[in-house]
Amino acid sequence: MKAEIARPGINEVVASNDNYPIRGAAWTSGGEIAKVEVTTNGGARWNEAKLIGDSGTDVWRLWEFDWRTPNAPGRYTLMARATDSSGHTQPDHRDANLGTYMINHCLPIEIEVR
Repeated sequence: MKAEIARPGINEVVASNDNYPIRGAAWTSGGEIAKVEVTTNGGARWNEAKLIGDSGTDVWRLWEFDWRTPNAPGRYTLMARATDSSGHTQPDHRDANLGTYMINHCLPIEIEVR
């Protein structure tokens, strides 16, 4: 299972104190995506994203989160995580025992707010 951020891209610059839609897609095997959460502060706080389109088994599900960018300029770490219909949640960190076979942990997207 995984949730990916498609927008913004890595190192993208976004305006401060603005509404910015974070967008992406999520997938799970053998189930349906039940929820996607987004963090804009490196995992300190997670917020639920809006799922878009119809749910289905073994299909990518689009999602969107409306982010009010901070007033303070600087670098911010965004991540997304998915939860499936069985209640399993995407891990925050990579499991070293899986090697490179399964990369399903949350992938950070570093951006800059100006």
